[in-house]
Amino acid sequence: MTFEIVRSTVRAQGLILDLLDVELRSPDGRTAHRDVVRHGGGVGILPIDGEDVVLISQYRAAVGGPLLEIPAGKLDSAEEPPEEAAGRELEEEIGMTPGRLIDLFPMFPSPGYTSEVIHLYAAADLRPVERRPDGVEEDHAHIVRVGLDDAIARARSGQLEDAKTRLALLLWSVLRDDQG
Repeated sequence: MTFEIVRSTVRAQGLILDLLDVELRSPDGRTAHRDVVRHGGGVGILPIDGEDVVLISQYRAAVGGPLLEIPAGKLDSAEEPPEEAAGRELEEEIGMTPGRLIDLFPMFPSPGYTSEVIHLYAAADLRPVERRPDGVEEDHAHIVRVGLDDAIARARSGQLEDAKTRLALLLWSVLRDDQG
């Protein structure tokens, strides 16, 4: 079962993504057009500090309000290692640097329309550094410490709306439980 991309046309270019019109041919010869958002990828980091997680509450224009979420951001280039981006994002958003990064997994958050891959990590052995906000949302963001068990309970109950945050917390709870 092979699909073929017949044509791909850039409809718009933004600061962090491109909108494409993709024409594809199905195995039975039919053609279809799909809107595709091409995105360079990003990272999401679950910062674990003792019995707490360190989250950030920041305004998100796409949803019209603030979300409580794990630190996250885009890769600055296709060549930037995700681990490097994870360290940079922790410094920018919460003023911490990790002693250890634990690779949780890469994920496609919405493969129906975007190529974005988010590399999820947990960060441990955190040390404080100077916070370096990058952008107006981060300038006005609030760092929120939440007990790890409370954060996991919020993820399970749906109180946390951000998918990468919920997924990272739920996965961490499974990994933690599996370790005894």
